[in-house]
Amino acid sequence: MKSLIKKESILITAFVLLSSITTAAQAYKSMPPTFSYDQDAAKVLREYPLGLINMSEAFAHHGGPLRKLILPNGNKGWLYSTGRDIYSPNLYILEFSDKDMVIDVLHKSLHYKNGHTALQYQFLQGAEPELKLTGPGPGQ
Repeated sequence: MKSLIKKESILITAFVLLSSITTAAQAYKSMPPTFSYDQDAAKVLREYPLGLINMSEAFAHHGGPLRKLILPNGNKGWLYSTGRDIYSPNLYILEFSDKDMVIDVLHKSLHYKNGHTALQYQFLQGAEPELKLTGPGPGQ
C-alpha cells in the first residue's frame, strides 16, 4: 500500500513539474512591439516575429482590432489604427494564415506614398547588397 501511495505522489509531482515548465515557457514567449503612434513603424516591421504569434496571442497583446478584414488574397486580417487625430492615421494590418498565425504585418501612413510590410523589411535585412552571377550572361 505504501509503495502505491509513493508511486502516485511521484506521478503527481512529475505532472505538476511538467505543467509548470510548460506554463513558464508560454509566459516567457517574446512578444512583438506594440502598435503606437510614438513607435517607429520600421522597427515594428523589422522586429515582428512572423509565423510565431497566433491569433489569440495577438489579441492578448494588441487588444481587439478596430476592424476585421478579408484581404484580397483571401486571408484574414485585423486592422489597428494609431494616431493623434483623424488626420494623421498610422494603420497596421495583421495578416493571418489559414492556421491563424501572423504571417505578415502591413503598415500605411500619410508619410509614405505606398505602404510597406514586415516581409519586405525582414527580407531586405537578410539580402546582400551585391549581385552574384550564377552563370553566363546572354549571348555567352
